[in-house]
Amino acid sequence: MTYKPLGEIGEVVAVENGRLVVKMQRTEACAKCRACTAGLKKEDMMIQAENICGASVGNKVDVVLDNADFMKATLIMYGIPFVAFMLGVFAGYYGSMRLGMGYNELWGIALGVVLVLISYGVIHTREDKFKKGNYVPKAIKVVE
Repeated sequence: MTYKPLGEIGEVVAVENGRLVVKMQRTEACAKCRACTAGLKKEDMMIQAENICGASVGNKVDVVLDNADFMKATLIMYGIPFVAFMLGVFAGYYGSMRLGMGYNELWGIALGVVLVLISYGVIHTREDKFKKGNYVPKAIKVVE
């Protein structure tokens, strides 16, 4: 009987800090995301995964990330900065208009960019918390 993977299959190339470093080939779904310019070439990528299955270097493993966790991670990385940008644009535009400063659009864009940078800074300071949570892929089974 053939094992049907729940996620993507990759090869363990190293173990670092208790996590597996898994070499995986970019898939069609990964290419559409383009978050890491994956859509430009079909090549290997390295990810870190929790070692649930007790794999070692050289093993092929089934790597999964729960869809709900993927959506939460996407919301954190894209949704929060987007909301920060929009708040900055509106606050900068209407705030400068109310104060009679002129160049309302420029103030809006400038404050939007500043709030995006601040939001990414806050996300980056919380990165260790995210890495400990459910946002980390898991190697659930050694396959061969």
